[in-house]
Amino acid sequence: MVLQQYIQEILFRQHICCLPQLGVFKLTHTPARYDVTSKTILPPGEIITFEETLTNDGGLLDWISQKEHLVPAVAQLKMEKYLEDLRKTLKTSQRLEIPGVGVLHANAVGRISFEQEPPALTRDVLHVSPVIRQDVSHKVTVGTKEMVNKQVVDHLTASPSSSSSAAAPSSSPAAAPAAVTPTVTTTPATPTSAGNDYEYDGYAQEIPSRLRWLWVAIPVACVVAAGVVWYSVNKNRPQITRAESAVNPTPPPVEQVPAASPATEGSVAQSAVAATPQTLKYAVAFSVYKTRKAAEKMYHTRRAWKQPVEVVARPDSTFLISEIFNTPAADTTQMKDSISKKYKPTMDVIILINPEIIPF
Repeated sequence: MVLQQYIQEILFRQHICCLPQLGVFKLTHTPARYDVTSKTILPPGEIITFEETLTNDGGLLDWISQKEHLVPAVAQLKMEKYLEDLRKTLKTSQRLEIPGVGVLHANAVGRISFEQEPPALTRDVLHVSPVIRQDVSHKVTVGTKEMVNKQVVDHLTASPSSSSSAAAPSSSPAAAPAAVTPTVTTTPATPTSAGNDYEYDGYAQEIPSRLRWLWVAIPVACVVAAGVVWYSVNKNRPQITRAESAVNPTPPPVEQVPAASPATEGSVAQSAVAATPQTLKYAVAFSVYKTRKAAEKMYHTRRAWKQPVEVVARPDSTFLISEIFNTPAADTTQMKDSISKKYKPTMDVIILINPEIIPF
């Protein structure tokens, strides 16, 4: 049956399995536990329970859709058919066996009950025996009162020899009464001294550290050391200044050379002018534009042609394309003829002394 396979796969993988409009299976793992009355250690196991609820987590619909490769609408119809067949089986008082899980059956009024299947692998129950420890006292709880008893159950000892050795002292007056079942705790009690205010006896008293003041003493020592160094340096500064002055004495005064007479200076200047020809900065203009934008456009064009031109502004708000020269005044005519041959002027070539160059 499809629902049986679904319960087997989902329950042991997700520990919960929902049958829509019927109920929910839950798988719970139980650890090993100790029974004080029978003095046995019960093995771990698994408990499967079933609760009748009307929940639907959508897991069955998705499982049928993936298992049978159906679209959700068709899978919904399939799921309703499977659930209806299960209800009819339970109403006819038939038992639905789920291998590895258990048996579902319904009573006369239609209430569904579940019986878990016994596990395939059984684990042995460990029988333990009480032992007597003369050198250790343990806390035990008898009802709501805490007492100290020397009889404990060693959970790690289950040999028959321990039971025979503990048969004689089992009737000692220190043992708990047979009518009351004590809850035994194997944690040794730690004796506390008088005047100890600690809440838990098992914790050792904290001893204050002798180095707890270092985090204050170290910064204070650093500040004091810095102050001593600063004081010693400032105290010895006058002596250092005197020592430096002794090593580096003041240089002797330099004798002043008498200034030359005006007549001598004039003769020297005249000789320099005669020796060096006077240079002149001027612009040789060969093209004129009425707007700055037009002049700027021609400037970038000629610059792209690798021509060393500049834009010069005139007082009449016109702009000239020119070349700038720094030559003796006698060479201006030669430079004007050179520009006439180099460019095709749109006007008569003119020379401007100390031109106003417009940067771009």
